[in-house]
Amino acid sequence: AMAAGGMEIFFRLAETFHTQNEPAFCGLGTLVMVLNALEVDPGEVWKGAWRWYDEMMLDCCVELDQVKEEGVTWDVWCCLGRCQGLQVDAIRAEDSSLEAFRKVVATTCTRDDGYGVCVVSYSRRVLGQTGDGHYSPVGGYHAASDSVLVLDVARFKHPPHWIPTEELW
Repeated sequence: AMAAGGMEIFFRLAETFHTQNEPAFCGLGTLVMVLNALEVDPGEVWKGAWRWYDEMMLDCCVELDQVKEEGVTWDVWCCLGRCQGLQVDAIRAEDSSLEAFRKVVATTCTRDDGYGVCVVSYSRRVLGQTGDGHYSPVGGYHAASDSVLVLDVARFKHPPHWIPTEELW
């Protein structure tokens, strides 16, 4: 994937790799990772003089106590991203196609110019993992095997892993 150019976004994401702070914070942890990777200025200091996103700064669209209990829906996740100044192109699998998904993944993974990051909201159960709904950023695409590198924000549970594109879609 690296030799073929499908990991250009990986290093930007890897330097901001974030483990979710709470069991239901996968959406927030993913958004923190994306915001920091894209170098979005939070407009406030985090600790000391650092201007860096943390999950506790994502307090719009939904109460953090509610997220801690229930997680976030796709619509709320998109709202949170837009609230932080991101352009969010939200595409649901049922409104798209495998080929369109593959194109988005390939495009975002082969660029490292602040263009964007692909985030997936998927069912762990379908992949044979424990749990169900989950969010994580995509860190790479390997065209030869048609696989996607998911940078799982629940690192205490799963390290980054490759998933066949069709299975993830």
